[in-house]
Amino acid sequence: MDKMKSIALSILVVIVVFTSTAQDFDSLANHYARGIKRADVKKHLSIIASDEFEGRATGRKGQKLAMEYLIKQFKSFGVNDHNNMNYRQEFDLVQQENTGISVVIEEDTFKVNEDFLFSLPITENQKLSTQLVFVGYGIEEESYNDFKNIDVNNKMVLLWNGEPKKAELSSEWTNKRKVENLKNHGALGVFLIDKKVESLLEKYHHYFTKPKMTLATDKTAQFFTMRLSKKMGESILKKGGLKASKLWKKGPAKKDKFELSLSLQIDRPTEKLQGENVIAYIPGVEKKEELIILTAHYDHLGREDSLIYNGADDDGTGTTALIEIAEAFMQAKKDGFQNKRSILIMPVSGEEKGLLGSRYYTENPVFPLENTVANLNIDMIGRYDEAHKNDSNYVYLIGSDKLSQDLHDLSEQVNKNYTHFNLDYTFNADDDPNRFYYRSDHYNFAKNNVPVIFYFSGVHEDYHKATDTIEKIDFEKTAKIGRLVFLTAWHLANAEDRIQLNEQAQE
Repeated sequence: MDKMKSIALSILVVIVVFTSTAQDFDSLANHYARGIKRADVKKHLSIIASDEFEGRATGRKGQKLAMEYLIKQFKSFGVNDHNNMNYRQEFDLVQQENTGISVVIEEDTFKVNEDFLFSLPITENQKLSTQLVFVGYGIEEESYNDFKNIDVNNKMVLLWNGEPKKAELSSEWTNKRKVENLKNHGALGVFLIDKKVESLLEKYHHYFTKPKMTLATDKTAQFFTMRLSKKMGESILKKGGLKASKLWKKGPAKKDKFELSLSLQIDRPTEKLQGENVIAYIPGVEKKEELIILTAHYDHLGREDSLIYNGADDDGTGTTALIEIAEAFMQAKKDGFQNKRSILIMPVSGEEKGLLGSRYYTENPVFPLENTVANLNIDMIGRYDEAHKNDSNYVYLIGSDKLSQDLHDLSEQVNKNYTHFNLDYTFNADDDPNRFYYRSDHYNFAKNNVPVIFYFSGVHEDYHKATDTIEKIDFEKTAKIGRLVFLTAWHLANAEDRIQLNEQAQE
């Protein structure tokens, strides 16, 4: 009888703890968080970041191997397939080489990545014959009009940067505004002379020449933007009868206009591929329709010949953390403790190609976005950056207060109660020049008004290099940040009230 009372009392204590808020230390949550261990992180990461997975390039063999490994783990924990999706959300991709683009102006040929930069990710292969019109600054106001007696419809346009010094303009004319005005006039595209092009090509030639990828559902661009080298720009000006040296000093006069014949040839090798987001859905009970989504991208840069970009930190660490977090939640479920709200563990692909997998999900959500309480995103948590080379007990948090102060406060309290990290909000600043808030998968949720937290350890010397390998990872730190994410998700899932959006986010 005494034993039965003891068991009943233990159950009562567990129930009280299980329904507690983030203001309280939850021993049950802490118990399952402790199941996220460095040895398991190392085991999974040793496989995901191995040479066998070939750098996990989106749409390629290595990414498929990583996907199958993730699904195998989730199945082994007892996660059921949701809605016969086979544990995956598939999306079609288009990849184009950034080659095969040339421009002929009055018989002179100019080539992409030699004479100009072409910024569009995907275009239709085509040959276009038209005219190139120089319209000076490209400003159109009552007091100053570069378009007077000039037709740019169905033509390419060469613009001069900046504004005339003595003109009294009603407002600033940025290049963005000029381009929008050109579109309104029916122009086909714009040429902008950029003195930095030569140095950019020298320094970042690999970036400009690598293939571009986008979702197959994206519309191909119809307005062409070209950044011309100084040499190409001066050649065109000369053909138009203008002295470049004079324009560099004084800018174009209103009379400085010309029109030249132009042909544009686009013949980019094109390939159709498929990416996948992995779906591991753990349904809740009382508030099943509401869910917390946990993401990390499991794709990376792939390989170049014999050089493999293993991506141990980026984002092997975040991916392995998701595996461990899923196991912790499923162990709790097996032990009889189901969350009030649902949990979606979703490793995504296509991040390295422009946040494509997470964007596809938010455009084609498996669960309504209005029912998504928050997104917790993990990207690079296993190393140290220069600012913290003597501090392993830190993590950058980005975005936690931008849409929901409730989320930020809960996050702070969870860390205070359990993990005691030095939380660094440096990159959360609105004027952060790195713009990390916009550079990982959480952003696709944030721009859809879903509160987010981005967990990050910063950039290191091996970022996007073949030297981002497993022997440099701090497995304990990775596991500990995984515990922080798990505990935050646990409290979000089991709080009585759903976190609320800030007032400005609701408008």
